[in-house]
Amino acid sequence: MLKRANEYIAAKKDAADGEFRGTYHFTPQIGWMNDPNGFVYFRGEYHIFYQYYPYDSVWGPMHWGHATSKDLVRWTHQPVALAPDEDYDEGGCWSGSAIAVGDMLYLFYTGHTERDGVRVQTQNIAYSRDGVHFVKYEGNPVVGPAQIPEGTPVADFRDPYVFERDGKYFMLVGTLGDGVAKVQTYRSDDLFHWEYMSDILSRAHAGYCWECPSLVTADGENVFLCSPVDYPAEKYRFCNYNSCVYALGKFNPKTGKMQASAFDETDGGLDFYAAQATQDGKGAVMIAWMNMWNRTNVTHELGHGWAGSFTLPRRLHTKDGKLLQTPAEGISAYYTDEMTISDTLDGTAPYEGVSGNILRLKISADVSACRSFTISLFADDTHGTMLTYDAEEGTVLLDRSESGYPVAGDAREVSEGKRRIAQYRPENGLLEMEIFLDKSSAEIFFGEGELVMTALVYPPEGAEDIRFSCEGSVRLSVVKNGITVS
Repeated sequence: MLKRANEYIAAKKDAADGEFRGTYHFTPQIGWMNDPNGFVYFRGEYHIFYQYYPYDSVWGPMHWGHATSKDLVRWTHQPVALAPDEDYDEGGCWSGSAIAVGDMLYLFYTGHTERDGVRVQTQNIAYSRDGVHFVKYEGNPVVGPAQIPEGTPVADFRDPYVFERDGKYFMLVGTLGDGVAKVQTYRSDDLFHWEYMSDILSRAHAGYCWECPSLVTADGENVFLCSPVDYPAEKYRFCNYNSCVYALGKFNPKTGKMQASAFDETDGGLDFYAAQATQDGKGAVMIAWMNMWNRTNVTHELGHGWAGSFTLPRRLHTKDGKLLQTPAEGISAYYTDEMTISDTLDGTAPYEGVSGNILRLKISADVSACRSFTISLFADDTHGTMLTYDAEEGTVLLDRSESGYPVAGDAREVSEGKRRIAQYRPENGLLEMEIFLDKSSAEIFFGEGELVMTALVYPPEGAEDIRFSCEGSVRLSVVKNGITVS
C-alpha cells in the first residue's frame, strides 16, 4: 500500500490545480489532508506528518503523509510514512504524535477498525532510524482494550500524544465517559509497555470528545491543547461546532494529572483545528489544520485535485494567564519589497502599492477617535473579506460572507461558517495587527498575539485590493512586504 500510494502521488501530483494553493503554507501535492501529526524536531530538521488520503480530495482511509523543513517555511515532501495495511489499522492510520529518542524516531498513531458495526480504536507504534522509512512494531497495539480502564469506550479512544518527563514516557489519549469529555494519561519506561495512570483533565458540559491533545511548556507554564467536538458556544467564543482550546497550568508526572485554568479558545477565526505543539531548542511551537469539518470543500468542488492546508507555525508564549501566538521566526527571511504608508484616514482609501494576495501587512492604527475601522482584504468592487474593529463594542469582526466562492458551515454552528466576532480592546486605543495573506487564506495576529483569527477565502481572479475605511478618524501606519518562497 505504501508503494502504491507513492507511485500514485508521483504520477498525479502535476495535475493538481494551484489557483488556491498557498505559496508559504504547507499543502499536499495531491489528494486530501487534515490533522497535523508527529510534529517533531529530529536530527536538525522539523518533521510534520499528516492525515492523508492521496486518491481523492475528500476524506478516505487515512495514511500518514510526511514532509521536512529546516525553518518551518520551506517544506520538502517525503514518501508516505504509514498506510492502513494491518488488521488493527485497516480502517485508517489516524492521528498521533512523534518522539525522538537517541537516533530513533517513533511514531504513535491510532489504528481504526470497524467490523459488523463495531468500531475499535487502539494506539500503535512505528519506528525509523533514518526518519523517512518506518516499520510498524510487531507487538502492536501497545495500548488497547487490555490496557484501558473499565468504562473507556474503544470506539472513541484516539490521538496519542507522547512526551518525556523525569525519565518516564507519558501518553495522552482523547476519549470520553461518565458524562464527561477527557484526556487520559498513560505511563511507560520503554515506549512499548504502557499503564493507565489517570485523567490529565476531565470536564462535564465541555464537548463530546476531546481530540488531538498536546502538552508543551512555554515560559515555565504547561500549555494543554485539545480539540473538543461540540463544545458549548458562548457569545463570542467557541462558535465553531469543532473548537480548539487551551488551558494553562502544571502537569504532575507522579499522578498524571494537571492543575489547569479554564479553557480559552486557541484561535478566534473560522478555520483552525487539531492543533499540535512540540518543543524545539527555542521553546514551544504549534501548527494546525487550516480548515474545519463539515464546511464547503471548495477545492474539491472545483475539481482542483487537492484539499487541506496548515497554518503558519506559531511560536507560543504565556503572559498574565493568556496564551500568546506569533508567527514562527523563519517566515521573516522570505519578506520582499517593503513599502510603508503613514496617513490620517477619514472615510475610505486604497493606498497605491498596498495590494496583493501573497503578502504580510504590519498595521498600527490609533482608533481612539473612531467608532469603527475596517480593512477589506482580497477586495474588488463587489467582493471582500472584511475585518472590522468596533470601538463601542470592543470587538473585532472577521466576515467572509462576501469573499467570493461561498463557504457554508455546519447547521449547528453559531458562526454559520461565515463570520466570527472576538472580544478585543487594544491598549491605549492603539490597534496593532500583523496580517498574512496567501492566495486563499488570511491569518491575523493582534497585539502580542493574544488574539489570532484565521480564515480560508476563495476570491475571484483579480480580487487583490486592500481597502481601509473608518467612521471617525484613524491615524494609520502600514508596512507591506511581499513573501516569496521558491
